[in-house]
Amino acid sequence: MRKYQQLVLLLISCLSVGVLLMYKTENNRLKYVLKYVNFFGRSDVAVLRRLENGTKEDLPQAALWRPMPVWQVIGDSFHAYSAYWMRKELVAGGEAHVLVVGKQGAVVDFRCSLAVGGTRSVQGKFRFQRDASEGLLNDKRTNFTSYHFFCQVSRDFGQPESVSFTDITSTRSPVKIRLHHLKRASGSTDAKAATAPSPARLPATVCVDLVGFNMTSGFGRNENALLQFFLIHQALGIEHFLVYNYDELPENIIRVLDRTNIHLYALPFNFPFLQNNGTASRVRELIQTDCLLRNVNQASFTILLQPNEVFYPNSRFAADRSQSSLQQQLRHFSADTARFELATFAVCFDELKKLLLDNIHYDPERKAPYKMLLDRLELPPAQLLASTAHVELSLSTGFVHRYVDCARVGDDGLHDWRNGVRKDFMDHINSLRNEVDLLI
Repeated sequence: MRKYQQLVLLLISCLSVGVLLMYKTENNRLKYVLKYVNFFGRSDVAVLRRLENGTKEDLPQAALWRPMPVWQVIGDSFHAYSAYWMRKELVAGGEAHVLVVGKQGAVVDFRCSLAVGGTRSVQGKFRFQRDASEGLLNDKRTNFTSYHFFCQVSRDFGQPESVSFTDITSTRSPVKIRLHHLKRASGSTDAKAATAPSPARLPATVCVDLVGFNMTSGFGRNENALLQFFLIHQALGIEHFLVYNYDELPENIIRVLDRTNIHLYALPFNFPFLQNNGTASRVRELIQTDCLLRNVNQASFTILLQPNEVFYPNSRFAADRSQSSLQQQLRHFSADTARFELATFAVCFDELKKLLLDNIHYDPERKAPYKMLLDRLELPPAQLLASTAHVELSLSTGFVHRYVDCARVGDDGLHDWRNGVRKDFMDHINSLRNEVDLLI
């Protein structure tokens, strides 16, 4: 009998040791998680929600992508991409604004009309403008010219559904281009009131340029890096991304993002002319213009980025208890200030590093090919497009990292971007890093 008792005691002892080891292992894992997750902090609660949420929180804003833009032939030498309708503020009537490209030297001679109520056609007054950048560029490698076509009426016939252009020099039938309707501005002259976001507006959106981005580059082939582009901006409070040339986005990335609160809007860009280094800036201007008009009534801010360009402001777009939002910081600028220029660092991208923020060296001699602009969308559309002035934001407010392949061997001649960042800003960046680390 004593032998059986001893055997039972031995089994109980072994079981107790096993349970103790399991408890110790789970306790260590819990400590590791708690090292990064503070259940009483706002930002970490947001992380947990993103980790466990498998469905979209709210319905995507259809106005960001509908009607869907596409390059359509109008006449023999011109193509139209997207069209926007804006009613006049003080008098009757309104105007359709259409983004167009045409062969260099082609004669611009059109008539226009607006379709109202499905069956009625109203003749409009046609006018056009060459894009402002056309006068600044004189590159023989380009074979097209960018235009703004307008179709104006001076009476209220109702809200038109589409605009048509007839090329007088061509035998082609007119093509209907569906209109995206823009609301009139509130007209507030108070700076704080003008910059305060409307309750119906998103805090910010990102327009993603996959047209000019090289998807065969080291960054473009790295799906982990591409995923972090979206996750970092989501951690900043941006959940809506308008992706131009959407088909270039890897299917794996789309499937992963579909399980988060991130909304992707697919915008095709079947550009009708040959693209090269000489046309890159013009094509980017076209995307920038469409991005601005598409977001006017939908967001308070927008920014056009390629996937290897990440915006790091000193605070999130949505305010929390610990710090003010970026919108609040920018309220002291005049309401007429629509564009803010951001400093850009060419940060050396290392595929072996798990997180983008672990890439700490940048090449000071490598300059950005274009200005990086954050757009505030409070002015009427015509004023937004006409505005060329911008304010340079200090490094203490925000900057952009442009991740590039560095040709230098070792760290010779490279600088550490962290040396120019204030401690409170660096604490914010480290918080973003830890959030993304949990999601990767």
